[in-house]
Amino acid sequence: MPRKKTGKKNTSYHHNVIGMVYDFDGTLSPNNMQEDTIFRAWGIHKKDFWAKSDALVKRGYERTLAYLSLLMHDEAFQKKPLTREALHRLARHIEYYPGVPGFFAAVDRYLKSLPQVREWGIRVEHYIISSGMKEILENAGIAKRFKRIYACEYEYDAKGPVFPKLVINDTNKTQFLFRINKGRLEMNEDINDHMPEENRRIPFSNMIYIGDSITDIPSMTVTNRYGGHAIAVFDPRIPIPEKVKRLVIDGRVSHFAPADFRSASLLMKIVRRTLSKIVHSIAYNASSAMSHAWVARHGGV
Repeated sequence: MPRKKTGKKNTSYHHNVIGMVYDFDGTLSPNNMQEDTIFRAWGIHKKDFWAKSDALVKRGYERTLAYLSLLMHDEAFQKKPLTREALHRLARHIEYYPGVPGFFAAVDRYLKSLPQVREWGIRVEHYIISSGMKEILENAGIAKRFKRIYACEYEYDAKGPVFPKLVINDTNKTQFLFRINKGRLEMNEDINDHMPEENRRIPFSNMIYIGDSITDIPSMTVTNRYGGHAIAVFDPRIPIPEKVKRLVIDGRVSHFAPADFRSASLLMKIVRRTLSKIVHSIAYNASSAMSHAWVARHGGV
């Protein structure tokens, strides 16, 4: 007679977490977050601001530090400094791509429909790694959906920002992929020590990175190199940008789609297929691990 199913989770396999990692500007939102929030509140024209930022880059500034410096030292912010409280309030003005607010619940529903998910206790965690501003993102409407939000931060005093506490740029984004991979999520935890693959919390093969442009190339490259999955998105209101085509031609991503996060979209179909592939891989590896454990317990070599 066939064995009766108990419906119980098998929790013996610890690599059962899927990590979905997102850029923010241009990926979940069509705009730079500063444009939806700070620029509107301070009456700043975005072309003027970014031109000033580009001028600092030409003088040798690192690109992210250039805009962070302007938000402290430009005349408008000398007259009316940023505050953490103001940035929190302004977060409600962020514009999202279609479907983003409901996307995370849709991912959960899809995973629950897969039998292997219940059998192996598989779950998904969402992360943001952004060159934008944490003080905005941590109070955004979707913030509660994320296990961690990594973004640029200031140290503040009573008058406003005094120094950039954390700067995230194109290249050092990859540090945070390894934090997620190793499960060392706090900034005071060292990630440089060797950690065997079997001890890493989320293998790269369980990761999906979603980004929109050449600024995501280092993160996409690392994700792909270590067996993960990279997806490029682009603004659905415009033709496919050459930079996105180049990501595909150069093998940086496996898939690309318009940034439409609604359930019937091409992007959601790609996400579901990728999740299904990861889930089946986890179930296969878990079953194999159980077989090896059984042989070891019964005197195997």
